Amino acid sequence: MRAVALLTIPLLALGPALATEENTGPNANVAAEIVGTLRLQTKSDQRYRGVEEWRIFVHGDGSRTMMLSKDFVAANALQIMTVHVAADFRPIDAYATYWSKEGYRGAIHVSVDGNTLRAASAGPGGEHHEQLAVPHEIAIVTHGESMNGWYLWQGERDANGEHQATYFNLNPSPDGRALVRGRLHPATFRFLGTDTVTVPAGTFETEHYLLSNIEMWVSGEHRLLVKQAITDEDKEYVLTHLETRAAP
Repeated sequence: MRAVALLTIPLLALGPALATEENTGPNANVAAEIVGTLRLQTKSDQRYRGVEEWRIFVHGDGSRTMMLSKDFVAANALQIMTVHVAADFRPIDAYATYWSKEGYRGAIHVSVDGNTLRAASAGPGGEHHEQLAVPHEIAIVTHGESMNGWYLWQGERDANGEHQATYFNLNPSPDGRALVRGRLHPATFRFLGTDTVTVPAGTFETEHYLLSNIEMWVSGEHRLLVKQAITDEDKEYVLTHLETRAAP
């Protein structure tokens, strides 16, 4: 019989509390919960290309956690990720795993503490660790489309409606052989104005932004991505379902 090794990680902080008193009221860590679905499709004929399903937990301190799975059928790819941001949407940490037609690519964990960003990745290509000094206006881009609205908070707009920012871009190679890792990039987001946008999930008042060839329409205090389009390609992403759940 083959021996099986088990790794047990005790939740020490939870153990004593659960042993003496069980909470019977609302979860103090969940002020609200928002659930949504984003459809990936062609702009020309709305041909199905994939789907994102996501969930946001709003915490009592104003921070937020988004869990997201992206079933990118057209590229034969799968992405699963979690991102935690502060009340002002500055990232705290992110964890992402990636698959391609070649199979499992690997995973990466990124954390931001003050002006220090730390990243650790591992997968079939090996391991990589790095530590970088970053400015306050920093975002983590995981390539989960619904998370894109979260990196539009950066700084104040200038007279031309532009934001200057830096982002840590997780960019695994398309062939699936290279190690998942990230790189810092300067970015300029242009605010194009406010738009009323109608998608299958409803009609929303949005802020309209442009990043290079990517248009994004985000809405509300939680910066929900309502629509995204690639200006020079036949691709778009539209919100098809949105549900807000009060804390139980």
